[in-house]
Amino acid sequence: MNRYFPAIVFVVTSVIGLGMTAVVHRSTEMSSETRFERLADEAVDRVKLRVGQHISLLRAARSFFEANSGIIDRSAFRTFISGLGTDEAYDGIQGIGFARLIKTGQESIAEEQVSRGYALARSVWPQTNEPVRAPIVLLEPTDTRNVAALAFDMFSEETRRIAMKQALQSDEPVASAPVELVQEITSDKQAGFLVYLRYGSATEVEQVMKGNIAMSGFVYAPFRAGDLHTAALSRKPLLPIVLETYDISGGTEVPLYRSPGYDELRSEQGDQLVKVTEIAGRSWKFVISSTHNSPHTTEKFIAPLLAVLTLLLAGALAATTQAQFRAMGAARQLNELNQTALQQKELMLQEMKHRIKNSIARIMAISRQTLNSSESLSQFDESFSARMQAMATAQDVLTRSHWERADLRELLEIELQQVFGNTFDMSQIKGPRVNVNEKAAQAFSLTFHELATNALKYGGVKDGGEPLAIEWKYTRSKGANTFNLVWKESGFKPTGEPEKPGFGTRLMKASIAGELGGDIDRIATSDGIEIRISVPARNLS
Repeated sequence: MNRYFPAIVFVVTSVIGLGMTAVVHRSTEMSSETRFERLADEAVDRVKLRVGQHISLLRAARSFFEANSGIIDRSAFRTFISGLGTDEAYDGIQGIGFARLIKTGQESIAEEQVSRGYALARSVWPQTNEPVRAPIVLLEPTDTRNVAALAFDMFSEETRRIAMKQALQSDEPVASAPVELVQEITSDKQAGFLVYLRYGSATEVEQVMKGNIAMSGFVYAPFRAGDLHTAALSRKPLLPIVLETYDISGGTEVPLYRSPGYDELRSEQGDQLVKVTEIAGRSWKFVISSTHNSPHTTEKFIAPLLAVLTLLLAGALAATTQAQFRAMGAARQLNELNQTALQQKELMLQEMKHRIKNSIARIMAISRQTLNSSESLSQFDESFSARMQAMATAQDVLTRSHWERADLRELLEIELQQVFGNTFDMSQIKGPRVNVNEKAAQAFSLTFHELATNALKYGGVKDGGEPLAIEWKYTRSKGANTFNLVWKESGFKPTGEPEKPGFGTRLMKASIAGELGGDIDRIATSDGIEIRISVPARNLS
């Protein structure tokens, strides 16, 4: 159970924390949606209110015409428009004008009015096939853009004509579909639209249609859509939104406006709303998007951040719990290790006692046999000391490996150096790396000592001029591995087998065959002898 407790702490903490995060996320999301919807509504209302303010100017201008029975010259009209302050408080409107309704063929009436008011000799333009014309005869304030529009027949262009016909049937202002204003005389062009308000009664309009002269037409306002939106949205406080505006009355989306830097400012992860509203009889669609610095955009990161903090807290609690359990486990393990160490110490003492007894028994046996085969005390001392040194060599190698394994090549090289000196050519020793156990190390160390001593005394190696080659390898037969070693002395004629094997021969037999369960054979060749040793590989481990 303790093993799973940190995981349980992590899961429980995470569930509680993530549940709270979900509640916060939902609350933040609802709050953000509500706040953004308010921002979107305010943006649309600002534009709609701006257009409404301009339409109120049209109504005021029409009332001015009605108060003067339509008899208004350019000077009076300019004074009236100037008093409205369109250059200051009503940014976004290009101006306010009057388009006089005349029958085609009566263009001179409008041309004379433009010439009298603006000292401008300009014909009504462009050419048209329509029976009625509506040239601009008054347009204020006077600037380069507005002067360029004077005498333009708006009834000759289809988009404007549709709106004007609708205005003739209504007493309410009517907006046109998006057009390019004739005032767009520079490279900085914007989409535009016009709002028309009929001046004159239905009877007066009918008189114009019949060719009778009557002062009727349209009080109108041209709008540059970009200037209108900028004026509406630049009012403080600035709204952290960008938008696109489309006229959708004709069944297709016709662009009117797009916020500057729209792509750079719009937040991909932010909110977006679509609002549709009516502007002077036409349907406009607003697509409002939040920006990178919108408060509700940054609030969206609160929930993920809280979730991450929750998981970090859960992970920290789980890690602390696990650390406590580990500390407790480490204390128990330390106690177990102490007990195990005591047991191992006792076992090592018993093993050491056993090994010492075995070593003493082997030494006593070697000493007795050496004594029996020695002709003098000095010969005994030499033979016995050399054999003890061989045993000591094996002990040294085993000690360096903590009594686990001894390197066979190292045992061999040490014995050869002790017998032949440091001048012996070790390049004649070949074989893979073989690690042997304690028993095999003792057996091979004594065997190598006896073989090297015999080679020095009786073989061709005694003068240091004849070669000695030693090679070993593993072979496999009947599913078992066998270790094979060949000791080859060459360059001399052997004297033949001794009638009675000496103690050294018996010692090698006892070591290889008796202790390791292997075989050792001496074979005479034409130019020397070969000592062949084979031991089951399992007895070396």
